[in-house]
Amino acid sequence: MYKTFGFRADKKFGRVAEVEFSIPYGGEKYAYLLGSFNAFNEGSFRMKKKGERWSITVELPEGVWHYAFSLGGKFTVDPENPRREAYRRISYKFEKETSVAVIKGPGKFFHRPSAVYLYSFAGRTHIILRSEPNLVKEASVVLGNESFPVRRKAGDELFEYFEAVLPKKGEIEYRFEIRRKDGEIETLGPFRASPYKLEAPRWVFDRVFYQIMPDRFEKGLQNAPEEGLRGEQFHGGDLEGVRRRLEHLEELGINALYLTPIFESMTYHRYDVTDYFHVDRKLGGDETFSRLVQELKERGIKLILDGVFHHTSFFHPYFQDVLTKGEKSRYKDFYRILDFPAVPEEFLEVLNSDLPGVEKYRKLKELKWNYESFFSVWAMPRLNHDNPEVRSFVRDVMKYWLDRGADGWRLDVAHGVPPELWREVRSALPEDAYLMGEVMDDARPWVFDAFHGTMNYPLYDLILRFFVEREITAEEFLNGLELLSARLGPAEYAMYNFLDNHDTERFLDLVGDKKKYLCALAFLMTYKGIPSIFYGDEIGLKGRLNGGLSAGRAPMTWNLGEWDTEILDVTRTLINLRKESRALQLGTFRPLKFEDGLLVYERAYEEEKVMVAINYSGEEAELELPAGYRKVRGAQRIVLRPWSFAVLTFKE
Repeated sequence: MYKTFGFRADKKFGRVAEVEFSIPYGGEKYAYLLGSFNAFNEGSFRMKKKGERWSITVELPEGVWHYAFSLGGKFTVDPENPRREAYRRISYKFEKETSVAVIKGPGKFFHRPSAVYLYSFAGRTHIILRSEPNLVKEASVVLGNESFPVRRKAGDELFEYFEAVLPKKGEIEYRFEIRRKDGEIETLGPFRASPYKLEAPRWVFDRVFYQIMPDRFEKGLQNAPEEGLRGEQFHGGDLEGVRRRLEHLEELGINALYLTPIFESMTYHRYDVTDYFHVDRKLGGDETFSRLVQELKERGIKLILDGVFHHTSFFHPYFQDVLTKGEKSRYKDFYRILDFPAVPEEFLEVLNSDLPGVEKYRKLKELKWNYESFFSVWAMPRLNHDNPEVRSFVRDVMKYWLDRGADGWRLDVAHGVPPELWREVRSALPEDAYLMGEVMDDARPWVFDAFHGTMNYPLYDLILRFFVEREITAEEFLNGLELLSARLGPAEYAMYNFLDNHDTERFLDLVGDKKKYLCALAFLMTYKGIPSIFYGDEIGLKGRLNGGLSAGRAPMTWNLGEWDTEILDVTRTLINLRKESRALQLGTFRPLKFEDGLLVYERAYEEEKVMVAINYSGEEAELELPAGYRKVRGAQRIVLRPWSFAVLTFKE
């Protein structure tokens, strides 16, 4: 069951609820709270036994939250909550019946100065008003003798959101005047406050990221490819190969690089680390990393690394010490060990046998082990994040590589690690280090103080639903965008946006058409947030559908005859447009027309304005241009061919 024990003022979300989730104890060794707040992932919200129940209390912003429990690894809906719904997120392939918690405080209207309700960004101030649905006919924000109308921004099951954008910054005194649909007039306020200012490294806003999985990119050394754990084949790419192809990145316009894990590991993907303080020798080792960092800095390209701190490798020395010494190991509390020995003797016999890799892995998977792990994979034992030594270890590793030239971190399975750990670590790191977490669903518990931004899976989900699945209309797509904006506030500008990555299918494979792909790319490069592309996207590299996590991890080809030059040219043009436009980096988002397959919006910053028109349909679309753009185009209208886009700019 869930119980709400009241609400308190919150500097991030205006108001949050203290919510207790609990479920009867049934003899399980452990239990976790799962939900849309952590992508239904074990690790972050570990429950405690309280009498004959598992229980945990968390603080959540108001809204509708989907949740369940993991009891000893078994997914379980709440038996004491009758409200259940099918919850589907195609962005991370989740679809299950879940329980539903409705968190709503008192009052028909709400506003409190806080990060998402009153914030300044890029020299302007955003003010948000929230109401219950279908109450507001019109409203305005009043500052002294000035009145600014608010526009309806978005709506969901519980709330509608309204926004005013003021050309002001600094402390203000204001109130809302609201005309209800029933004719009543209401006043909310007055309020006096300084708008929240986003704390994020300034360098991220003019960056376009390029993500590389080093093993699949380019071979620069003479190491022979080998077979890894589970029979997974190394392709032989390394950091010297990355260094040699930096000219390709520069020609493309890339000015930020994200590398998937580069530390010592048994697998090609390296998401199971055996040594966090050394670069994998198969990638060239520490010296090659140093040369790469030096050249990146000379070219003005920022670098973020991938940190895996939800779990380590089974073969990490700390876990091996636990296997050898059992309860006498100094690292026994470093992991979530359920019982000793951590693995039975038969497990070690199979592991050390001469069986072929694939058969060995199959047999090991059938055996039992006594520790928690990532998605029940024996090779990835879960760290005990309640242990202060683990927290110090995470902080020390991150600081070590920042000191050696990295500019930030992408944190793997971040939603499976308690948010308070990330807050503690962030406070100990330099302010100009960009911290971006892998949070595959609602990012609100993780933004502002844990991470500067997260991998924007909710945006990716909307993109898939509109551009690929065609299951939502343009109007629904817009409402989804604006709901994200209302919930994230200024953090939206520091989110890491993508069309695909190492855990997804290639977007080009999903959409199945080059023109449609370029329309989605145009949206990505002109929307709020930090855009990124996955290696090979720029040349039309294909992966394979229904290939699981490795579907998009095709080796990069350097045979120019296999490149799609049209995709390359358009990608280069969009990247450079993004880099040159402060309106696209920092500007407001103003929807002009979202109807049928037509997406038309404006981004504006100071005197610069950019209009984006995407015709995502099989029919020609004629569009009347706003006055300022007519001079640029030399016409009052433009005609967009099917599955095409146009970007127009002008300065007032």
